[in-house]
Amino acid sequence: ASVLSFKGRLKSAQGALDGFPWKLATALYTLSWGWSLLRPNTLYWDDWAYIYNKPKSYLNEIFVNTGLPPWRALIDQELIAVGYWTIPVLTFLFFFASGIALYLILKKVIFLNQTQINFTILIFLIAPVNHARIALVMFGYTTSFFLFFVAWAILVRHKKAAGYLLAVILFFWSFMTHSFLFFYVVPFAHFALTIAKKSNFKNLLRGFKAKLLVLALLPILYYLLRGIFWSPSAEFKDYHRVTLDGAIRGILFFAICGFISFAGLQISQFRNSTNIRWAMVIASFSIFAWGLFPYFVNQSLGDFVSVFAFRADYGTRHLLLTPLGIGLIVTSIATMIRRPLQKKLIATFLGLFMLVNIFFGTQYLLDSYKKDQLTELFRQTEVVNSSSDLIFVDDTKLFNGRFSTYRNTELIGLVSLADKSVKSISGKSTCDDVEIGYEIRLKSDKSFSSALLSRKLGLYFEIKEC
Repeated sequence: ASVLSFKGRLKSAQGALDGFPWKLATALYTLSWGWSLLRPNTLYWDDWAYIYNKPKSYLNEIFVNTGLPPWRALIDQELIAVGYWTIPVLTFLFFFASGIALYLILKKVIFLNQTQINFTILIFLIAPVNHARIALVMFGYTTSFFLFFVAWAILVRHKKAAGYLLAVILFFWSFMTHSFLFFYVVPFAHFALTIAKKSNFKNLLRGFKAKLLVLALLPILYYLLRGIFWSPSAEFKDYHRVTLDGAIRGILFFAICGFISFAGLQISQFRNSTNIRWAMVIASFSIFAWGLFPYFVNQSLGDFVSVFAFRADYGTRHLLLTPLGIGLIVTSIATMIRRPLQKKLIATFLGLFMLVNIFFGTQYLLDSYKKDQLTELFRQTEVVNSSSDLIFVDDTKLFNGRFSTYRNTELIGLVSLADKSVKSISGKSTCDDVEIGYEIRLKSDKSFSSALLSRKLGLYFEIKEC
């Protein structure tokens, strides 16, 4: 009976995933994000501050101090103890699995046909955002993303109490990334509308009312528990603080997206289109804007340019919740042109997004090699010593992922790997900030293409006394 039950569930799962574009999705996703697996033991960005040469529990302690729940990095620290490589591998798998979960979700959206669902999934998987996922400290974002979409899929597809309870637990777990407290409105609305299709709200069964009430109270419960058990320490009181200026900026961005969606429909051949087409366009831009709203609110995104910045450093983490909106927007645009051109448009977006990801991926790959070669350069440079104040100027940011800046902690870590020490070293200061010291300007005699082909970046220092 158990075997038959398992076979039945497996057959049901296979049926639910019928139509998923496995081959194309796997190929495009691997070409876009597989670079993260080439040198998976590399540390980036805040990894040097919170992981390098730190006790296993340090990472979780830092997150708890900022007001995140005590389970925020428990899994992360155990994976790091096994090996740095475990996190890039799981990150790669989790984001793809999130795409599978989204496919199950979109199958429950009545105004999307199979082709539109597949378009949305492919764009969702390779949208060129959140390249910051490469850093080990970002695994909590990745975990929240995965749990959130799995919970959403369970919520709208499974009617039994056990499935509902599991969805509630996974949603609550995902709230450890606080932007999901805002984005939670989307699956909640989807679930409520799914119920409304089956019954008039006034005549909802008592069980459905209770489920809606529990779901509505879930983020409130998280916020109350945070205030009691894991509130931020004094130095992090303003961390994730809601600001009026940020809220106004987020609302303005909403208005801009609304105007664009309205204008797009007016100039398209479908300006007299059905309510379903209007609903799709409005939902697409609204979900995109709402995914950015929490980051506007706490001023992580200080302006609109930050949303589209090419030289984004690790600010791409603030675009974590945009892939669904991007996928739906591209699909909406495709529905507003003639059918023969729709596949060409989607192919153009897919090709463009994949090329952008490949370029940024090669930057991160070169960044990984750069850290090794810079360490050796520190080892060979005489002014890098325990009595020196050093100003580090990087003229080779083309070799840094998303043109990122090396933080002081990263520079100190690389000097340490060179078996040296310095009095101080900073990548964000000038000679005016030190009384006696040296400016070491990192340069290269290699082009991007030759560095990529040879994996030798041709790094050298130009040194001047401050």
